[in-house]
Amino acid sequence: MADILKSPSPAARLNMSEGRSLFVYGALIIFFFMLAGYGGLLLLNRAQEGARDELQEEVRLKEENVRPELLNEITALEERLKNFRTLLDSHVVSTGPLALLERLTHPQVRFTNFNFTPGDRKLDLTGEAASYGVLARQIVFFEGEPLIERVEFGGLSLGQTNVINFKASLVLAPSMLQFGAASPSL
Repeated sequence: MADILKSPSPAARLNMSEGRSLFVYGALIIFFFMLAGYGGLLLLNRAQEGARDELQEEVRLKEENVRPELLNEITALEERLKNFRTLLDSHVVSTGPLALLERLTHPQVRFTNFNFTPGDRKLDLTGEAASYGVLARQIVFFEGEPLIERVEFGGLSLGQTNVINFKASLVLAPSMLQFGAASPSL
């Protein structure tokens, strides 16, 4: 009786062997899927290497077709354009202050002297106004302009023809003197 208890029944033996066989079949299925995936990756790798080789050959052929003198000309042109851009960026343009002055001058004010110092961005003016009220409006025009950093008035005197003589100094914004910066908006 003790032997009967220790040895598994025929049904239990069948379940154990089925469990082992299912495990083996599952492992084999996983193995074949991994083998197929590895094979697919190898094929994909070969295709990518072939495409890379074709592109390298195409680049090599195009490099052979490019003439060295053409490359030298392109390089020289690029250098000239860079130098021209540097020259334009550092060039002082005096038309911006003239256009600004034309736009902001009151109709009853006349400027008799004009002196422009680009290094200081300073515009010294001497002028005549029809009255003190007109001169005050001219000052307001200049002070309200964002392209003018500082406005100084002085030297007031009454002229022989009952006009008000004055002197003004305007310090302009740096953008007024740069090529193309202030001119279009004026």
